[in-house]
Amino acid sequence: MMKEKFKHLLGKTRREIVEEIGDGFNFPHNEIWTYEVGKTWIGRRIILSIRFKNKKASEIAFYKSFKKC
Repeated sequence: MMKEKFKHLLGKTRREIVEEIGDGFNFPHNEIWTYEVGKTWIGRRIILSIRFKNKKASEIAFYKSFKKC
């Protein structure tokens, strides 16, 4: 369900992603950017992870953690 909501980010550049969802304290040249996109009912954070390849988003993944991004 969450993956479908962010699937449109694949193939976008870093600049396009920043314009859409913000920079989120990500270093511009890192290969992986992370964003907190929600919380579970027990307070675990839902983290969106975007991997870049050739300056475009190539993979998105989600994980849950009690820690901050």
